[in-house]
Amino acid sequence: MRSSPTIAIDLGRRRLRAVEAGLAAGSLRVRRVMVEPVPEDLDRDDAAALGRWVGRALGRARFPKAAATFAVSREHVVMKRITLRTKEADELPEMARLELGRDLPFDADDAVIDFVTVSGDASSTEVLAVAVPQKVLTFIGQMATAAGLDIVRISLRNMGTAALIGSLQDRAERPGLGVLVVDITGERVELSVVVDGVIRFSRAGDLPSLDEPDRIAEAVVTETRRTWMSYRIVGDSNDVRRAVVIGNRAVSEQVAGSISEILAVETDVLAEHPLVDTDRLQMDSAWPLAGLLLEPQLGVESIDFQRPRRPPDIAGRRRRRVLVAGGLAVVVLGGGVTAARFDLDNVRREVASLESQRKLLGPPFVRYGRDLYRLAHLQQWETVDADWLGHLAYIVTLAPPPDRLVLDSATGSLQFDKVRFDRRSKRFSAPRQLRIVLEGEAVDRLTADSFRGSLVDTEAYEISTTGLDASSGRRLPFAFSYLLKTTDGSPPRSTVARGAEGAEGAGPGRRQTASRERAR
Repeated sequence: MRSSPTIAIDLGRRRLRAVEAGLAAGSLRVRRVMVEPVPEDLDRDDAAALGRWVGRALGRARFPKAAATFAVSREHVVMKRITLRTKEADELPEMARLELGRDLPFDADDAVIDFVTVSGDASSTEVLAVAVPQKVLTFIGQMATAAGLDIVRISLRNMGTAALIGSLQDRAERPGLGVLVVDITGERVELSVVVDGVIRFSRAGDLPSLDEPDRIAEAVVTETRRTWMSYRIVGDSNDVRRAVVIGNRAVSEQVAGSISEILAVETDVLAEHPLVDTDRLQMDSAWPLAGLLLEPQLGVESIDFQRPRRPPDIAGRRRRRVLVAGGLAVVVLGGGVTAARFDLDNVRREVASLESQRKLLGPPFVRYGRDLYRLAHLQQWETVDADWLGHLAYIVTLAPPPDRLVLDSATGSLQFDKVRFDRRSKRFSAPRQLRIVLEGEAVDRLTADSFRGSLVDTEAYEISTTGLDASSGRRLPFAFSYLLKTTDGSPPRSTVARGAEGAEGAGPGRRQTASRERAR
């Protein structure tokens, strides 16, 4: 049984793309694919002239006059995932409009906003909200009228891509795993992270206007690298386990290897789909349009700017009750509506007040955080110091008596690069190493080894010999040179304290006696 035809159209600045297909239960059979360059002498901003040309182009390609789905590219819309503090379906449209309207680069009153539900819990609902200027939709409507087409739906092109990838995930992958989709079928590269058939992150980038595969491939790789860096900042990049490139086969295969290296994941080129019968037609430039036509067959929520989700007409319901209840109900209902409007005005004023406070307090809060990190950095920098005299005093307490060992020199150096910050632990550190070179003379090798053993036993330093031991001292026969390394800027407190106490209470003779006792 032959199904009624349906058409998907994507009109860019340089090319017209169209797909005609027949719909079946959960699948799609493609009948025609068209890619037609837009004439250079055609005024791209004249909706009527452009529509007449589209009608003629579709006629030459033998497309029927059927209901059409129009695709809007990523560059025209604002997309954002929002968590709304409600579970009531009737409250979602207005809450999504208010939340997304704050971040729009164009007038919120001139925006058409639709959304799909992503997930929810006992008290909130997460939605993917999309806004497009009304003038974009008006232009599409005028163009479709001039082309003799009825608009059945207006949606995002990357929503078709998400439908294709989501149906593949349902069949072959575990839930919760992400796929980075690189779509180069249009005149801009559109990159989307799709998890369980829903777009989690989306970004678009420019492509060269000339048909040069090498330059296009280079631009795609560059934009993919930028997108991946952006997603790693705002999202959990660990959930992306695969990448798919959609578009011109030669360019796609050329960039797939580079993308696989950037993401360190398996990267494929979309050449077929189990739910799309291509009838051996060239689909490189038409996969997202096929996905838009397939999306309603999958039974999932979809974006439709032609019929966006709107709050229920509560006033209409009340009016119907008024007609049944009579004049008295009209009076009561009028009072209720008025009170509701007052409440809504109060809520909007409160929202505006809170937004004003956020804008006022946001910059000082950011400056405070920045100054706090600067202060922590400076405080950490000031900790990089070394108590050289303390270390030397500590070492002297371990030395044998002067008649058996003499220290000729002690040279200290501090190895320090810079203060470091660990992003995971949110902590600063200042790694450094103290190096002390001791040169001296002893009466014999046994005395020098005893001194070195005392240093080793403290476990305060890493000890190594900097040169060959030799019987070449000027005052005592056996010369030695030791290198001491430590990361502690101060010597052990208890030992230094004991050494200082002994020095104050006993004088040189007592210190020498203590040294002899330690040597024995």
